[in-house]
Amino acid sequence: MRRRAAAVLAAVLLTWGCGPKMEKPPAENPVLSDLVDYRTGLQMLREGRADEAIAILARARQSNPRDPNVSNALGLALLYKKDYSAAEKSFSESLKINPDFLEARNNRGVTELEMNRLDDAERDFQAVLDGPQSPERASAHYNLGLVYKKKAQWVDSEREFSLSLADSPRMLRATRERGVVRVQLENFHEALPDFLAVLKEDPRDTVSNYNAALCLLAVGRRDLALRYMERAAADPESDEGRKARRFLDAEQRNVREPK
Repeated sequence: MRRRAAAVLAAVLLTWGCGPKMEKPPAENPVLSDLVDYRTGLQMLREGRADEAIAILARARQSNPRDPNVSNALGLALLYKKDYSAAEKSFSESLKINPDFLEARNNRGVTELEMNRLDDAERDFQAVLDGPQSPERASAHYNLGLVYKKKAQWVDSEREFSLSLADSPRMLRATRERGVVRVQLENFHEALPDFLAVLKEDPRDTVSNYNAALCLLAVGRRDLALRYMERAAADPESDEGRKARRFLDAEQRNVREPK
């Protein structure tokens, strides 16, 4: 869960992509000093200077209490710091100002997901999907897929990841998560192309290497599976890397001690 949360937040800082995000700020007007503070806070957050961003954005919120973008941005900085209760409160303030602010609703859902409040998160993501067409749809489908994954509702989770990819075909996170869910459903033939698609872009992705190996074992390609296990084992700090190492060690023992 910690690795997934870090990946979501990295997407916020680098791309404002399909995880938590906020609307593009209005054009800068040097006369409006509070707007400059708001933009400065966003830039600090993108640079990973979360504490400074929180200070700037808290001041901007005092000066602009009716601007939902400011509360949304402050929520993102608090989410980055894993201060989930304060982040949820900030996103809720943004929604109180503008109930149709889909970015803030999606962001609040992510916060609730991190807090393991799955039903609340599901309601927020579904509200985004029930709203008007927006760039938030791909993200909401992806996040709803994560909710169903945590609930072990594998069929529903696979559907949401597929819908996310229909809206955003190049979202590798959704491709990988769909593959993981398909492994749970023992649909190895369809899971394997998902992992291979991720590995084409990121050959060192440990989750995809390990699960690709499982799929290859399931379809009788043990020789090729060993290559992917070796790649996964190169990341000994991850759960998948440790599992891959145990598998390879067992393989070596079997070679030394044939039945």
